[in-house]
Amino acid sequence: MQLTERIASLFRSRRRRAGKGEWLHANVPRRREHPALEHWIVGVSVLVFLLVVCALFYRFHFCRNPQFQLCDLAITSGETISEGLVRQVLLDHQSREFRSGDKPGFLFGPDIEKVRDELLERAPGIRSVTITRRLPSRMEVRVVEREPVGRIGRNEQVIDAEGIIFPRNVGVDHLPMIVGLDGRKVDPGMQLDGMGLAAVRLLSTILNPECALPVAAVDVSHPDYLCLTLRDHRLVKIWWKGMDAPNGGDSRDVLARRLKRLLQAMSMAPQRQVWDATVPDDNRIFTPY
Repeated sequence: MQLTERIASLFRSRRRRAGKGEWLHANVPRRREHPALEHWIVGVSVLVFLLVVCALFYRFHFCRNPQFQLCDLAITSGETISEGLVRQVLLDHQSREFRSGDKPGFLFGPDIEKVRDELLERAPGIRSVTITRRLPSRMEVRVVEREPVGRIGRNEQVIDAEGIIFPRNVGVDHLPMIVGLDGRKVDPGMQLDGMGLAAVRLLSTILNPECALPVAAVDVSHPDYLCLTLRDHRLVKIWWKGMDAPNGGDSRDVLARRLKRLLQAMSMAPQRQVWDATVPDDNRIFTPY
C-alpha cells in the first residue's frame, strides 16, 4: 500500500513539472514546419528524373534503332509546294551519315516539331503540316496550302483569308487586287492589319454566293472606308462596323448583311455607276453620290 502511494505521488509531481497538457505530448515527435514545400521539391525531382530517363530512352532506343529504319516516305503536297522541298527539309534533319549515304535513315531521327517549323518558315504559303510516323518504317507528311483570296500589287504576291502574305504566280490572274498599300511593308509571311485586313475580310466574304459582289480591285488608301472597283467599272464606297478590328468575327456578319442589301439595291438600279455604302443605317445607305 505504501509503495503504491509512493508511485502515485511521483507521477503527480512529474505532471506538475511538465505543465498543463504538456505531459500528453511528451513522446510525440515534433511536426515539420513546411511539409507541403518538401513534398513539392520531391515531386519536381522525381518528375525531372523521369523526363531525363524518357529522353535517354528515346534517344538511344528509338532514334538510332535499326528496327525503325525509314523505308517509306509518303508526301501529300499542294499545287505549288513541291515534294522536293519537304524531302530536303527531312534530309537536313537526318544524321550526317545518312546524308552522306554511309548509313540508312531512321523513322525517329528527325524532330517533327523542328521539321514543321522549318517548312512553315521556308514556305509562307503553307497553312499547316501534319507529320505521322507509322511503325515500323513509314512516315507520312501532309501539307495544306493557303488559299489566296486576292493579289497584292504586281510582284506575284497574294493573300489568304487570314491576311497572311505569301508568293504565288500560278492561277491568280482572276483574283481581285488590293491597291493603296504604298509605304507599307508587305513581305511574305507578314499579316495585314488595319484597312488592309478589312479588305481581306471583304474579299473572303464575297466568296459566299449570297454576297458575290464582282470586285476587281479594293483601294485601302482611305482611312475610313474601302473604295471598290467592280468588274463592270462601277464604283462602291463601303464601310461597316468593326471593319478594321483585330478580331473581326462579328464584323464579318455585319458585312455579309450589308453586301446582301447592296446587291439587292444594285439589281433594282443597274444604271447607277457610283454607290455609297458608308452610312451606318442599312436602309438608307445605297444612294448615288
